[in-house]
Amino acid sequence: MVNRNLWMCSGIAGVAAVLCYILAITLPWPETQIGTSMALIVVSAWPILSIFYSYGLYTFVASERDSTSNRLAFVFAVTAFATVLAMVVVQLAIGAGFDEITKGLDEQVSNALWRSLKMVDLGLDVAWDMLIGTALILLGAAIRRRSGLGIGWAIPSAALGIAMIGLNAATFPWPPADLGLFDIGPLVGLFVMALAVRLAMLGRRTET
Repeated sequence: MVNRNLWMCSGIAGVAAVLCYILAITLPWPETQIGTSMALIVVSAWPILSIFYSYGLYTFVASERDSTSNRLAFVFAVTAFATVLAMVVVQLAIGAGFDEITKGLDEQVSNALWRSLKMVDLGLDVAWDMLIGTALILLGAAIRRRSGLGIGWAIPSAALGIAMIGLNAATFPWPPADLGLFDIGPLVGLFVMALAVRLAMLGRRTET
């Protein structure tokens, strides 16, 4: 079924999601309640808008060539973005409340507690990477014959997914960049933004 407005809006949502992520990690948020609340809204918008984008992409592919890989790509994408939402909210909560939690503790205990909480963060980060990597591989299989996308989009999607899973598995539980390997996250972000722009353009050109 043709849904021109959904495809346009979900493509725009995908672009906005990546921009929210960039803002969340680059802006110096004030260490106040207002700053924490604004950071929560902006960083949460990344996975929430990404789920909307993923649904629009799923329906776009399904409108011409639905498949098991397309359905599974959507399921894994939603699971991935739900996981990363939990991850970023936990990160923000720990950062905002850590001083209060450790008040009265000596420095050695506080450092040990921080390292322990950091491992929870790293575990969620790897879970997110594994899920979104799988979604990218399945998406590559789903879009390889879809008009407007095709093999030129399918190969980078699958390759990025395989690389993301492989790199994280090779260095687990530490991030690949911490052990001198390549951080593929920015490339995945650029690919998602480019695909979101493509989806919005294809939606705009679709005849109702």
